[in-house]
Amino acid sequence: MTMLTRSWSLLLDIIYPPRCGGCDRRGTLMCADCLADMVPIAPGLYSSDGLDALICAGVFAGPLRNAVHRLKYESDTPLARALAQLTSDALSADASWVAEDGTPPVLLPVPLHPAKKRARGYNQSELLAHELGKLTSWRVDKGLERIKHTRSQVGLSADERASNVADAFEWRGGDMPERILLVDDVCTTGATLTQCALALRARGCEHVYAVTVAKAVGHEVTADI
Repeated sequence: MTMLTRSWSLLLDIIYPPRCGGCDRRGTLMCADCLADMVPIAPGLYSSDGLDALICAGVFAGPLRNAVHRLKYESDTPLARALAQLTSDALSADASWVAEDGTPPVLLPVPLHPAKKRARGYNQSELLAHELGKLTSWRVDKGLERIKHTRSQVGLSADERASNVADAFEWRGGDMPERILLVDDVCTTGATLTQCALALRARGCEHVYAVTVAKAVGHEVTADI
């Protein structure tokens, strides 16, 4: 970050103080109280078909759920920085994705269909991937595309979610990386991540991992995201 960029960022923080994504408190993107209320997920607790490992920063509940909603539905895009930090912390605590030779993965945001991206104005997973890339210095690639305009997953059962996103993704990028880390905001049933992984493996990707900000558990599995 250049001196000019830092100065501009500081000026914006003075004019428009950041607000906590969990409780709306002024002065920070995620306050200490909300971070303390976040329910972490133990490494290796969850998995998804097609993935070598699934890493999630916390349970989709309370302040973390509020923050994800604000990023995804309320255009609170600065929150991507704080939420990407949570994913970075989760990756640091879990060695299941680490290559023996230390080769870093390529970050791949879960894509939106172009029509949905135009309507929302951004893809929250892309924002998270780019912020995670800044934290880790890993390359971000957007070669995976959503080729089917699926209906919203909100309110669908696990089986309906799986059917809804079946064959919805295709690799249309350049050379396929050997190691890919999918980046998304929430893993609910894992249907979307599974379809992304299958599309990547069909084109020769050897290792596919995924990291999400949150994981829906229990009654949250059929919740509103």
